[in-house]
Amino acid sequence: MQVYKYKGYDGAGRKVEGEMAGATMDEVERKITAQAVSIVAIFPAGKAGKSTKETPGAPASSSNGGGFNPFKKKISEADIAVVLRDLAVMSETGVPFVEALDATIATARTTTLQIGLQRLRDEIVGGKGLAAGLRASGIFPVIVSEMVKVAEEGGRLDMALASAASYVERSADLRKKVMNAMLYPIVLTLIAFSTIIVMVTFVLPRFANIFKTMKADIPVSTQVMLAAGDWTRSNPLLAVGVVVGLVVGMRVLWAIPSVNRTLFLLFLKLPVLGELLRRLALSRSLQSISTLLSTNVNLMMALEHAAKVAGNPVIHDAFLQARGGVEHGATLADSMAKTRAFPPSLVQMVMVGERTGRLQLLMKNTAAHMEEDVDGRLKALVSIVEPVMIVVMGTIVGGITMSIIIPMYSIVEKVR
Repeated sequence: MQVYKYKGYDGAGRKVEGEMAGATMDEVERKITAQAVSIVAIFPAGKAGKSTKETPGAPASSSNGGGFNPFKKKISEADIAVVLRDLAVMSETGVPFVEALDATIATARTTTLQIGLQRLRDEIVGGKGLAAGLRASGIFPVIVSEMVKVAEEGGRLDMALASAASYVERSADLRKKVMNAMLYPIVLTLIAFSTIIVMVTFVLPRFANIFKTMKADIPVSTQVMLAAGDWTRSNPLLAVGVVVGLVVGMRVLWAIPSVNRTLFLLFLKLPVLGELLRRLALSRSLQSISTLLSTNVNLMMALEHAAKVAGNPVIHDAFLQARGGVEHGATLADSMAKTRAFPPSLVQMVMVGERTGRLQLLMKNTAAHMEEDVDGRLKALVSIVEPVMIVVMGTIVGGITMSIIIPMYSIVEKVR
């Protein structure tokens, strides 16, 4: 008979752990489940330390598929939300967590997700807690492991997983709205860029011999376009390399903190785009604060995570400054007001929430309101960008067309 250690939660949500003997791990799981205990981790008593060291989630074995791979497919937030929702439902109904993981692994939509979940399972069977396993799996947001960590210390695991799933779903929905709004301008930009390349590289050079033969007066703009077209056709690989180099260079510059901060400061000063970016960052951050507070995560940790998910260096610094103020004894509302980065209405809402003890609820309502506001502002921005892009495209195509027509007029005048 082998002795197994287990960790889990009883029907009241209290954390329980102990040992039980059995012929197999499955037999022990059935016995523990019969006692109305939801199992989170189970492992052989004499091999817990060894299992933990040899688990595929450890850095030494990251080459087994769970380590960093720049070519692996990124897991979507929608898939993560589905996994969390399934785990929450099975945990609520008393299914042992290892069995719940086996079920989600079998139904995983992608190989990358399956590998990450398998890594999580190995961590748990190896004796680690669920929060540590979630962090080691490398596929779940930090907010999920923080919420589960609190649940492991005395909360309900199913509620923590359900709240995490709701947060990831809202985050994915917000990202989808932003991408849908940006799709039209991106398509127009690609069409304009493709039109310029075709006209300058293939259309305009066809008229070059006519202009030379007829000794037409070629304006400077036409000469520049003809030279650019000739160079592109003579050096196609180099031209592609220049374009790729520009794209990569822009991404590298964007990744530099000082450049990133400077660009965001410029964007925030733009009439429509600036306020949209500010509210988008605030919406993400308030979502995370509300979700973490709802699962009893302390305010300091919630503010720190809000800074991480903001995606905006200005809002990131503002939340860290507010956290510092709270840490030194100030109220959250006063700390936020001192940063001057938050709307006065938000500061007032936080002040009311602190006075009434309903900060989490007010944060949740404010985040929902900001999501609706961001959606409206996105639609307004697209309605502004659409005619602007059409005018820009018309101007570019018209300029290239005039570069062809002007020399033609010169030829006609000479013929006369």
